[in-house]
Amino acid sequence: MGNFEFKDNENYFMPMSLLPPGKDGKNALVGAHYNENKRYKVVYRTDREMIQKLLPPGFIAKDPGIISICFAECRGIDYMAGGGYNLVCVDADVEFRGKRDYAEGSYALVLWMDKFYPILLGRELLGAAKLMADIPDAFVYNNETVTFYAAEEGTRLLEGKLWNFREKTKEQIEADAKAGEGKCWLGYKYFPSVDLNGADVSYATYLPTENVTKRAWKCDGDFRFIGDIEWTHAPLSWNVANTLAKLPIYEIVDAEAWIESSIYMPNRKLL
Repeated sequence: MGNFEFKDNENYFMPMSLLPPGKDGKNALVGAHYNENKRYKVVYRTDREMIQKLLPPGFIAKDPGIISICFAECRGIDYMAGGGYNLVCVDADVEFRGKRDYAEGSYALVLWMDKFYPILLGRELLGAAKLMADIPDAFVYNNETVTFYAAEEGTRLLEGKLWNFREKTKEQIEADAKAGEGKCWLGYKYFPSVDLNGADVSYATYLPTENVTKRAWKCDGDFRFIGDIEWTHAPLSWNVANTLAKLPIYEIVDAEAWIESSIYMPNRKLL
């Protein structure tokens, strides 16, 4: 009787002898197609030095310090058999300067999500800082105002609101895509040693996507982290939300909404 054997150049997730290697559309290891993402974003200017203290090695906060809060309803996902999930992502505008590589874009300080499967893949594969939370669909009032929130065990961590939607033209959408060329979503893959003595894995990751925007809107927006959350009310996320709540909101600089389809491309390690 022989034990389970790992094959060279295959990808495994625990339980490694039961989950199939990532080679077909039943998982996200060969590129993940999202049929429709509905996204709402509020962007604000904050203290650049405070952002810098939250970044891992190699990352530099851009000047001025910019934080983007994006709420998304992701649907029609291949590896979820057409299912979906909701998320709230907190991104910082950064550049990465490593020993060999350079990149610029958005570093995900944290992503709250409401389904375990994409959390599993994001943490183990991509180096994305994903946590579990309760994130209901956005509440749309009278087709004019949209609100969203994330919560843990009934305790709200954050709240956002958007209103006064003005649809963008095709030319504006194309200009936005042009302005985003060369920028990417970035992460940091860190797994602690089993004996809690340092890290088994610690490096930056480059996470490209191909997006097709179907419709988009400019709007007005507002946002806040709740802050002063007690550990007993949100054991997983209390310190994350409290720390981010300390970032001052100097100015709301942008608010947008859009509907897109996406393909998450193979990622890579940055050095």
